[in-house]
Amino acid sequence: MVVVLLLISAISAFLVALVNDVTKDTIALSNAKAKNAAKFLVLGTSESEARITRDTTCKIGDFEITVSTVTRNDDNAVIGYAVEAPSITKSGYADRITLMVGFKEEGDRAVINAVEVLSQKETPGLGANMTKEGNSLERSIVGVDPAELKFAVSKEGGSFDALTGSTISSRAYANAVETAYAGYLWATGRLNTEAGAETVTGSTQQTDSNLL
Repeated sequence: MVVVLLLISAISAFLVALVNDVTKDTIALSNAKAKNAAKFLVLGTSESEARITRDTTCKIGDFEITVSTVTRNDDNAVIGYAVEAPSITKSGYADRITLMVGFKEEGDRAVINAVEVLSQKETPGLGANMTKEGNSLERSIVGVDPAELKFAVSKEGGSFDALTGSTISSRAYANAVETAYAGYLWATGRLNTEAGAETVTGSTQQTDSNLL
C-alpha cells in the first residue's frame, strides 16, 4: 500500500508540473494583455484611440513601479499617465495588492482618473470588493488631486472610505495609490531623483531612492 501511495503521489506531482509547464506561457501572455489594457482603461481610452509612447520604471527597494505615458493618436497629445504600483508598506489581508492608477493633468494640477486592481488575494465578499467598479475606496479618490489626499482610511484620519469589514485590505489599497502617486511624481520630474538614478535601455531606473 505504501508503494502504491508513493506511485500515486509521484504521478500526481508529475502531472501538476506538466500542466504548469504547458500553461505558464499562456497565463503570462494573458496577464500581460490584461495589464496593457488596464493602462488605457484607467485613462478612459483604448488601444484604437491611443498608444503608449514611453514606459518608465523606478525602483523602491525590491519593488518596481512602472509609469506609462499614454498619447492620443489623432493629435499626439498626452492623455495621461498609467502607473502600476504595489502596496509596499501595507500588506493586504492575504498578500500585497497591485494597482493600475490613471493620472490626468488639468492645468497645474493632477487628478486620479480611475483605478484598476491588477492583483489581490483578499477575502471574497470583503476585501476582494476592491475589484468592483465604483467601490467605496475608488469613489473617495477619483477626480481628486492626489496632492490633497491623506493616504489612510477615513477612520484613521485619511481620505479613503474603507470597504465594509476590510480595514486591512483598504489600508493596502491606500498605500498602493500612494506608491503610484510617488511614481507619477518621479516620472514627471516633480520628485528629486538625483541619488542612485541610472538610465538603462528603454527605461529610467531608480535604484536607491526613498520615494515615499
